[in-house]
Amino acid sequence: MVTPADPLEPQSPPAGTEPEPARQPAAEPPGDPEAAAAAPTTPRVDPVGGEQVRRAARVGRVLARTGTGLLVLGLVGAVTVLGTLEPPTVRSEAPLATVAVPAAGTTLVCPGTVRVPTEPEEGEDVAYDPQFDPSPGESVTRLGALVVDGAGGSLAGLDGAGSTRLEGTGPAVVQQRDEADQGLVLRGEPADPEEGVPAWDAGAVTATTTEGDLRGLAAAPCQRPATDVWLVGGSTALGSSARLVLQNPGQTAATVQLDLWGPAGQAEVAGAPEYLVPPGSERVVLLEGVAAEQRRVVVHLTAVGGLVTAYLQDSEVRGLVPAGVDHVSAGQAPALRQVVPGIAVTDSELDGTDTAQLRLLAPGETGTSARVTFLGPDGVTELPGTEQVDLDGGEVLDLPLGGLPAGTYTAVVQADEPVVVGALVTRGESAGQTAVEADDPLDRAWVASAGAGVPAGSLALPEGPEPTVALAVVPGAVVDVEAEGRAAVVLELLGPDGAVLDAQELSLAEATTTTLTAEELAEDVDGEVAGLVLRTADARVVWGAVLTVDDEAGELVSVLVPVAPEPARPEVGVRLR
Repeated sequence: MVTPADPLEPQSPPAGTEPEPARQPAAEPPGDPEAAAAAPTTPRVDPVGGEQVRRAARVGRVLARTGTGLLVLGLVGAVTVLGTLEPPTVRSEAPLATVAVPAAGTTLVCPGTVRVPTEPEEGEDVAYDPQFDPSPGESVTRLGALVVDGAGGSLAGLDGAGSTRLEGTGPAVVQQRDEADQGLVLRGEPADPEEGVPAWDAGAVTATTTEGDLRGLAAAPCQRPATDVWLVGGSTALGSSARLVLQNPGQTAATVQLDLWGPAGQAEVAGAPEYLVPPGSERVVLLEGVAAEQRRVVVHLTAVGGLVTAYLQDSEVRGLVPAGVDHVSAGQAPALRQVVPGIAVTDSELDGTDTAQLRLLAPGETGTSARVTFLGPDGVTELPGTEQVDLDGGEVLDLPLGGLPAGTYTAVVQADEPVVVGALVTRGESAGQTAVEADDPLDRAWVASAGAGVPAGSLALPEGPEPTVALAVVPGAVVDVEAEGRAAVVLELLGPDGAVLDAQELSLAEATTTTLTAEELAEDVDGEVAGLVLRTADARVVWGAVLTVDDEAGELVSVLVPVAPEPARPEVGVRLR
């Protein structure tokens, strides 16, 4: 028989539950029966539902603790979100401190002489049949170099060998050298490095050949090493040759990526389009061997690992008749505005052959529309068909300049998309005419685009060719400057000893091209002019020099466009943290 538990006796909790604290009976007040009767008594616990009540109480306590934790987490999350929504604390940046930087030396790399395209490179074993001698005939190569407002400089080979110290007592140091067969490096030193103003340096090479396949005058300025080079000119069509020369004056090897555009768009280059140029050396690539039958060529070079210079020897032979040779020098990178000075044209017919030409390329995928303006001796000269020129993306276009009156012009090209531009001028008895004599030799000159906005600079004139200086004032709306009206310039003529032979103050009309012939330059000068220095603060001025050599078979021609001097950086900003 099961005896029911006494409801007043404490019960043992089930296994796994927390034991309840023992309940103590209420104390009776001693000696007061009425108070004892009024005192509360301990309630009785139902023997059937007591366990359920205790479980419910424990669940309530757990839920209460859980709710409190969730509330704390919610408050922490809210504080975090509010912290992210508040604006970040702006730290006060320390002002830029200016630090004087001494001027570094300048570097220019000069091209070598002209070479027959099939001439073997050093180390190669190639034999030629004597009756097909490819020699270019007697060629005279000269180098002119100068350092203006500096302490001097040096002239050495690409590998540093044969260094010659350039020193002088005049405002400039001038060096003339014959037989400049290989590329040379010209380094200029500032007069006072602490002032932060680098020296103005310039160099140029001319190669005059009066007979043979390479008959002509090839001239090019010495260039500053860079990682990005654009060459606008040349051809790899039958009878033409484009000899690309890569030069690395640095102490580390450079890898050069080659991109080439032709009349039908970007051309596929045979083999790997990358070329390793060892330090202090040259590398030659015949473009007709890697991209043949491209009548019109534009070359883009990108260097990695070092800075390089490059030029393109363009030549053509029609049967046994030479059709000219020249060096294609680096021009400006793609831009919405391009300026080409020193386009010296002779009389030509509108539909004549071998006329002067303007070469254009929009290297992007989309085409563009370009407007060409010619600034001549009397102002803007109109040429039918140049008001709006449609360019297909990636296709090289030659714009004939037949019908343009004889004279020296500056071409201004404005486009809706970035373009590169160059110009070609020709010389010969049949150049520009419809009636062509097959036996008449020709010569050609490629003109690179110039950097508008940096007109001041210097130009070396190697001995031999006669120079004609062309100075143009481009309208301010084109070069984004507010200047207008006439431009004031000072043209200094330097002698072989670096002394200033004459300083001509000129006032140039806007939107015109003014020329000074060799006779006009030397009119008040006793001695030979070996260099030019242009000083002006007007950013509208661009200039160049047209070089000519008289020859019995016809005039030889080439054009030099000055390389902008290194900008002065006397101070740089440094942020202190």
